[in-house]
Amino acid sequence: MKHSSDICIVGAGISGLSCATYLLESPACRGLSLRIFDMQTEAGGRIRSKNLDGKAAIELGAGRYSPQLHPQFQSVMQSYSQRSERYPFTQLKFKNRVQQTLKSAMRELSPRLKEHGKESFLNFVSRYQGMDSAIGMIKSMGYDALFLPNISAEMAYDIVGKHPEIQSFTENDANQWFSAVDGFDGLIARMKDKVKAGGAKFSLGFRLASVERDQDGYRLALVGDDGWQLTHHARHLILAIPPSAMAGLNLDFPAAWGHSRYGSLPLFKGFLSYDEPWWRDYKLEDQVLIVDNPLRKVYFKGDKYVFFYTDSEMAAYWRACVADGEDGYLEQVRVHLAAALGIGAASIPQPSQHVHKYWAHGVEFCQDAAAADRPPALLNRDSGIIACSDAYTEHCGWMEGGLLSARAASALLLQRMAG
Repeated sequence: MKHSSDICIVGAGISGLSCATYLLESPACRGLSLRIFDMQTEAGGRIRSKNLDGKAAIELGAGRYSPQLHPQFQSVMQSYSQRSERYPFTQLKFKNRVQQTLKSAMRELSPRLKEHGKESFLNFVSRYQGMDSAIGMIKSMGYDALFLPNISAEMAYDIVGKHPEIQSFTENDANQWFSAVDGFDGLIARMKDKVKAGGAKFSLGFRLASVERDQDGYRLALVGDDGWQLTHHARHLILAIPPSAMAGLNLDFPAAWGHSRYGSLPLFKGFLSYDEPWWRDYKLEDQVLIVDNPLRKVYFKGDKYVFFYTDSEMAAYWRACVADGEDGYLEQVRVHLAAALGIGAASIPQPSQHVHKYWAHGVEFCQDAAAADRPPALLNRDSGIIACSDAYTEHCGWMEGGLLSARAASALLLQRMAG
């Protein structure tokens, strides 16, 4: 049996599903077959919702959005009738000494960006306030990626202003934030249903191994999660996968795709529910703490659960804890929670349930953030393959950037088909 399609999209995250939606709505694609592959057995990519103890939906991946910063995503949520609720973690009620002065420090340094904004953020702050002060500032923000040499001062100001817990340090208090009442996977399910109703076919659980160009289009070699090998032929191809996945293919990425370089950061999220919301005794409902220990950012969601979110070295730290065993991991969480609150570890009970997720390439980004001519979707002019990812856009939000890139990628393909 010949396995083929007119249009093939590899990647069933929000970018791939959006590409499929745009194409199926176009008259140019009427009557054409469309196939979507993904290495995961479920659509969604970095949208990964779960239910914890039957109390609430939790997000192991993308977790919140801002109407001001993510207008495309808000529009998609509304068009698919997805319910949202206020995301409470937008202010630090309990601040340490450094956090109390961060806003004024960032304001004072801001005019210096014109002269030294291309320096790493660490060197930039050190230049004017000394290394010890720079280290203290970055630790107090809770995003250890700001220590990295490839995160410039300009990039750092953008990152700080677009994350709810620390946005107020760069005068962005007005940004509102929301989460999905029932989890963002509800949106993915609705998007997938619409694409299927439009006639698209899904083949999930298949990893793309290689792509070859031929006179009629592209020949894809894929491997199923059970090891079964599949060859698929497509006339048109969009790769809705991140740079780390692109680099693993035989496509000379990124050299043959433009002048930009790409990097990635690991992320770790841990969620814990308890029989009783013990944190109420400390008046921590709907509060976030940024602490100088491996938990880094700790969130107390109403009376439902506790979760923490780390990146870079601390993400690797927690991944190693899990590798040593779940009991040891939970004990480390308990010890560091107690240290963050200044209480004895015995005061914190064992969780009734817990879930965690390590993302080896949780955040992917362009290292040449200031490039004025950087396109939101990539086109390999030799092969004609189109690629989209949030990493190609100027937006640092997974979902918003993914939507922007998908729209650009779909437009590129429709232009080619019209020509």
